[in-house]
Amino acid sequence: MIHLIWSIINLIMVLYFLYLIVGFIKKGKRIFNPKFKVISIFVMVIGIVQVISAANSKEKTNRITISNNYNKKNFSKVEKVTLEDNLTFDINMHIIYSIEQTELIPIESNSFLTGFVSGYEWEFTSIETTKSKQAEFIANGVLKWNLFGITVYNESKTFSGIKK
Repeated sequence: MIHLIWSIINLIMVLYFLYLIVGFIKKGKRIFNPKFKVISIFVMVIGIVQVISAANSKEKTNRITISNNYNKKNFSKVEKVTLEDNLTFDINMHIIYSIEQTELIPIESNSFLTGFVSGYEWEFTSIETTKSKQAEFIANGVLKWNLFGITVYNESKTFSGIKK
């Protein structure tokens, strides 16, 4: 439930920013209510800075190469794992395995958020896997709680499991 509230707060901030921008273009500085003038100007400045900085930022892939020591001619298998299932979004992970006889050799992994992810950013930091018939893993990452594009809180997360 807290994730939904945080996403709604982020949505309200973006809508308020858009209201201020459109109002400033149409009415000029009369759009700023004297009671909330400082807050409105602060939101507008932060929003403009975030729009400018977003144009220059690079997208992270959250992809980790686990092993390069495998036969590239073998078949591969992709396992999808839901690491965390929240009300508004899920944290998912794909692990790509090379199939060598009866053994699964982990090659690569990536992780991502799906759902209503307004105000969140997922940074996949590491994964440990085993070479066995069962796909065992320990995955680590950081869930960043952003308010209007600025990271307010970093929540470290560790997931483990066995994918059969």
